Amino acid sequence: MSEEFLPPPRLSNSSPDQEVTRSSGSTSDLIIPNLSSHSDPFPVDYVSEDSSSLQSFADRRDETDPDYEPPQESASNSSKPRVTVSTYLPSSAGMESQARAFTALFGVLHKNGIVEKKYVVPRSRLESSFRRDGHRRIEDLANRCPEAIFFDGKEDKNIRLSFKDPTTGKMVHSNGKRSHYSVVEQPSAVPLGMFVPERSTGQGIALGLYLYLEKRKISLQNLRCIGGDNTSANSGYQGGAFREFELLLGRPLQRSLCILHQVELPLRQLYIHYGGGTQAPGTFTGPLGDLIMSSSIWTKPIRVYKTIGKDFPRLDKKTLDNMSDDASLMYKYCIAVETGIHDNFVYRKISNCSTARWITFGTRILRIYLTEGIALNAHATECLERLVSFIVNVYYKVFANVKYKSSLIDAPSHLYDQIRLTKENCQPSEQQVVFKSIQINSYMAHPEAIIIAMLGDKKKEVRQKAVMIIKTVLASEAYVRHIENESGVRRLKKVRQYIKPMINFSCRSYHELVRTKYQKVKGPDNPPKKLVYQTYNNEWEPVTIPPLIRDMTITELERFHIKPMEIKIPCHSQTVEHTVALVSQATQRRRTEDTQLMNVLQVSSARKNFKGKVTHRRFAETENSENAQLPLKKSKLRLEDSDFNRVLYK
Repeated sequence: MSEEFLPPPRLSNSSPDQEVTRSSGSTSDLIIPNLSSHSDPFPVDYVSEDSSSLQSFADRRDETDPDYEPPQESASNSSKPRVTVSTYLPSSAGMESQARAFTALFGVLHKNGIVEKKYVVPRSRLESSFRRDGHRRIEDLANRCPEAIFFDGKEDKNIRLSFKDPTTGKMVHSNGKRSHYSVVEQPSAVPLGMFVPERSTGQGIALGLYLYLEKRKISLQNLRCIGGDNTSANSGYQGGAFREFELLLGRPLQRSLCILHQVELPLRQLYIHYGGGTQAPGTFTGPLGDLIMSSSIWTKPIRVYKTIGKDFPRLDKKTLDNMSDDASLMYKYCIAVETGIHDNFVYRKISNCSTARWITFGTRILRIYLTEGIALNAHATECLERLVSFIVNVYYKVFANVKYKSSLIDAPSHLYDQIRLTKENCQPSEQQVVFKSIQINSYMAHPEAIIIAMLGDKKKEVRQKAVMIIKTVLASEAYVRHIENESGVRRLKKVRQYIKPMINFSCRSYHELVRTKYQKVKGPDNPPKKLVYQTYNNEWEPVTIPPLIRDMTITELERFHIKPMEIKIPCHSQTVEHTVALVSQATQRRRTEDTQLMNVLQVSSARKNFKGKVTHRRFAETENSENAQLPLKKSKLRLEDSDFNRVLYK
């Protein structure tokens, strides 16, 4: 959409500082190389992509115009700086408000002497620019060739629906509910869109995803991994969405199931173990239910409390910046519980609880523990102290490790850390509850995930052991394939069944999470041994090669003896959940599928370009080009207030 606001450059006498650049994000880049050469940064005609057709707006104006000023020749070494104005326009604001924001921004630039006069930005120009930029982004989806695809769904209510009546042929507008599934490319975290499956079963979701990618002409040639939540509709080894999508492709894919869900579910089960529970989203029962749902618990005074916890990790600024406000607040509470030192953050408002993410639940539990004047019986006091101990010593430690090391390679080690910390800090009855929850969601302890983790291990002997396991599996698969080809009975399945394993809770490292053994292969000529693992239903299934490395040769695998494997695919699905929130907002404000997709792509790209937390009050900023000196106190500006008539320096 940036072409709509670019002043056309002078082709004959333009300096290097006057080159027009276009942003790939959802921001509008206003390049003002030398405003004395252009009387209006908003040309009437659309800027063509063909540079030979570009002409200065000042040259196209009628010389009879009383305000006409002839263009001035600019020197190659102009002393005036180039100003780049990157503007984020959130979907919550209307076009009229956004136009006022642009107009106010140019007023600031005029006040500081960067532009010669104020400009009024018309609403129609913004609308056409956003529309043109959105269509271009949708067309660019056809050029994507993702390495990994993550998806997640949510049922949106009271959304705007538009469809054509088959009898009358007219467009009908109504409100209703619909389940939208958001698709994100990894590791680039680029939204690919959303689709609505005909059925919410695993087969229906897989078919809807496959047809949507085919509709957008997104290539699946390099696709090697698929990820999402660890629900049975996705991860079931018979009829799950992952399994059905693999059958549609005709080849297996690496699984990346969200490890953060694995970390949170034991906390929920432990709360139920102490008599608590949930009745509706955000509604808790039990001895602490009313206090957890309190709307003013953070306003209570702090008591003198007993410290709980030891060896709590200290996170660096980069890791904290990548966390949400709720996660950062819980980190401060954990430090306060361990050290006994707190600050004014204990009086900050805590977000409402959600059964989809238990981070605010843990924060409220910690705040209740610090609060003075709460009368609890013996059972409720014990429940509170045990939950605080689990949150500080187990839950948040693993949560912070996942945020710090979020690669798919680190998933089995996070699972092992959760088991180890549970043994060290939980009572035997609590261990049974936590281990049962871990066993139900033991997908990232699958041998395929463990082999990938071993190839990326820092220890050379672990990587060598992984290569040896791969050679053993390849030898047994080749022998079985050879016997089947000669007998003509059946061929080896192209798509294996991804059955979750039985976890070995007495393990001493992550590569011992699963019990394995060697079995003899039936056949002549001294057949090789087959490596099998124990499944959750106490059966034995053959170990298979991870799809991420299935196409590698032995020579390429042996290179991991020297250098560990590196994978940027994440082991959690938080990026997809952010996209799900954007899709929910877009369905509330847009009616057609294309306009909803435009909004999602533009807002997501704008948030990445700002590289920070974007709020509805942050609308515009100016940046220096190279070492140019601007006549401003600071190089960044921010427009605030609903009327956008007050400008504050950031």
